[in-house]
Amino acid sequence: MPTTSGDTTRQKILMTALALYAERGLDGVSLRAISAASGTRNSAAAHYHFGNRLGVIEAVLTMITDHLRPRFENGISALEAAPVPSLRDIVRATALPYLSLLMPATPWGPSALRFMAHLHADNTPEVMKLLNRHFQPEVERIEAQLHRALPELSRNTLRIRLAFTFVNLIHGAAEIDLLANTPFGDIRPDDATLFNHFLDYVEGGLSFKPSQN
Repeated sequence: MPTTSGDTTRQKILMTALALYAERGLDGVSLRAISAASGTRNSAAAHYHFGNRLGVIEAVLTMITDHLRPRFENGISALEAAPVPSLRDIVRATALPYLSLLMPATPWGPSALRFMAHLHADNTPEVMKLLNRHFQPEVERIEAQLHRALPELSRNTLRIRLAFTFVNLIHGAAEIDLLANTPFGDIRPDDATLFNHFLDYVEGGLSFKPSQN
């Protein structure tokens, strides 16, 4: 089916919204500002195509989850097929979909990571409801695999640690360039080494044996 001018305008508004939200946060962007920055003549174009602010946010989130979902599916399906998945493989399957947003093939990916970081930091109950609805299926499947790999830990402990993992992963990937300017100087290693450092960090935190759960 050929692309219509309406489809093109909608996509342009969507990508503009993503860039503005990533740069300014959720509260710093109005529908009128999105319409103006997208270059459309109609100042109410964002409202016309998406209805309201939550409609725009959900459309951006849908675009991101459409990219992430098949990558999560590949990793989680492999975990579910294993007799008992290793913790390392679970952490890798959790992290790789998000890190794919840093690849050159996805030029809007870094903005997507910063947008998701803002979703956590600037959230409202309505925004968190959207976020949870989009990611809950994958999160529940990953948590189930953690329980298989770490049956000695309570489900509540695993869920808290997994929540920490997602927050660290998204914010860390969104601001990865900050490693160039730390109190220790530029500590950015090559990509493979950095990924392994992150796997070590998360694996250690998830598997730590507390005195009581």
